[in-house]
Amino acid sequence: MTIVELLFALMIMAMIAVALQAMVSSVEFANDYSQGYGIATQHARAALDRIQTTVHQAYGKSIYPGVWVTQDTDGQWTYPNTLIVWQPNGTPANPSGPPLVQELVIFCPDPNAPNDLVQLTVPGNTTAVPTTNSASLTTLVNSLKTSSSANKVVLTNLLNVVSVADSGNSASTTRPAVWFIETLSPSATSWNSYLAGTTTWANLTWPQGICSAAEGRTQVWLRSEIQLMPGVAWSGQNSASATPIPFLGSACFNYSLP
Repeated sequence: MTIVELLFALMIMAMIAVALQAMVSSVEFANDYSQGYGIATQHARAALDRIQTTVHQAYGKSIYPGVWVTQDTDGQWTYPNTLIVWQPNGTPANPSGPPLVQELVIFCPDPNAPNDLVQLTVPGNTTAVPTTNSASLTTLVNSLKTSSSANKVVLTNLLNVVSVADSGNSASTTRPAVWFIETLSPSATSWNSYLAGTTTWANLTWPQGICSAAEGRTQVWLRSEIQLMPGVAWSGQNSASATPIPFLGSACFNYSLP
């Protein structure tokens, strides 16, 4: 072979090697993406299914509708990241309310590990739950999150944690990307108007407009969103720069209002 032929052959081999390297990188990237997305999807399915099943088994009565959402406040921002479900084991201790702490199931980020979404129960705690829209309820639930007597189950450790800056404060805080939104029909406001005599029974916002003269059915609808990080970092990308994946869930149940 002449020098020119040898150089030409080496150039072709180099081009083939570069093309193979690009193909290997693409395959590796696709494999990491699929694995990371698959692991996050499994975590999300397990967490949202657990929430949905718990809500379906909730117990509600009048001012205790069975499902409540409390929120943290930081400057101008509010974070509805804590879900409370009244799920007694059998007949409730107080069928007309208030529930007892031992009958509650709480879903929230772990204060000590913000990447963890946990399920909390506190067996044996017979404290009565305050009114659902009171600051006392938020204080009680926040104390349970760090209680040494609480049973804690980690549903996922892949929660996305974001840095949030308050416009009135130069300091920033980190918050897990978890949201819960609860909708009642009839709403708590319209029910209170009925109790006050300013709204008639028939004019309450019953689901699908269905009620009898003696009984109506309240519907509780919960919407959930969790943002999870991929379970495996993509090639050439660390976990901090990975793109979070949002997952949405919903659940509802209904109970009787006489």
